[in-house]
Amino acid sequence: MSAGLDSMVGLTYRYLQQFLRTGANGAVDEWSAPSVRAGADAEPTILDRLFDAERYPGEAFDATVEPDPRRIVRAFTSDVGIEETDVVGVSAPSSQLFDELFYALFDSLGRSGAVLTTKYPASDVRRRLSETDPVVLDCTPGAETDGGVDASSGVAEPLRCGDLTSIGVAAQRATNRVATADEAGTFAISTVTQLRSHHDAGSLDRFLHELVGQWRNLGLGGLVHVPPADPDGDGQCFGSAHFDYVVDIASERQAVVARVRGKRDVEPTWRAVGTPTAISESTSNRRRAADGNR
Repeated sequence: MSAGLDSMVGLTYRYLQQFLRTGANGAVDEWSAPSVRAGADAEPTILDRLFDAERYPGEAFDATVEPDPRRIVRAFTSDVGIEETDVVGVSAPSSQLFDELFYALFDSLGRSGAVLTTKYPASDVRRRLSETDPVVLDCTPGAETDGGVDASSGVAEPLRCGDLTSIGVAAQRATNRVATADEAGTFAISTVTQLRSHHDAGSLDRFLHELVGQWRNLGLGGLVHVPPADPDGDGQCFGSAHFDYVVDIASERQAVVARVRGKRDVEPTWRAVGTPTAISESTSNRRRAADGNR
């Protein structure tokens, strides 16, 4: 990412926060599109800089009218201070929008690492990442190998969501491989929702306990995509006892918003990171382009 684009992302993130209103309980009370309220509420220096950015064709317009959360999540990561060794639960549904954002969050950390994927094949995971080239453990149906992590026996057996033992062995090998790299890495799991369809909560909790323990012992960070908390429950997402804190991502009133719960010195208020339209439209364009190449 260029320095100019980094500046635009940070500026747009600041701009968006002026159009998100939250209540006393942290819930989103109001979202007004920036194009509607720009003249009334926006900080003049931000608007001046955005207008100045218009010399780059379409950039300011695209960034502020249909802000793409996959770009802006980088500014959120910086704002809330996700550290190299933090183990973070990412609480969100497992749908196209939030899957895209999970991978964008992983990519925004800009570190090497590993991804355990239960939903998208390894080739699709790599297409979603522009800044990182992780080891990928592919547990999707049809996967032919253990994700590129060489087994000590020399035999690469396919990984399956229903076999936590094999996944755990492959994950440990991947963890050791990431730990011996030249820079700190992050281990991502996407998603626990698919694993829950194969295993009971107790088995998965023990599985997370083992993996997170390995990451902490070797100084690695972690991102784990878990289902949202049950609104009728205690407000805690699955596996929360193993995480340093939780990042909630949601879609509220035509806005994609995120917040951090349980992190010291970070208020658990919602922060705007873009609009869902930006992702859905770009995905539709990719599909049309793929159809045209067939």
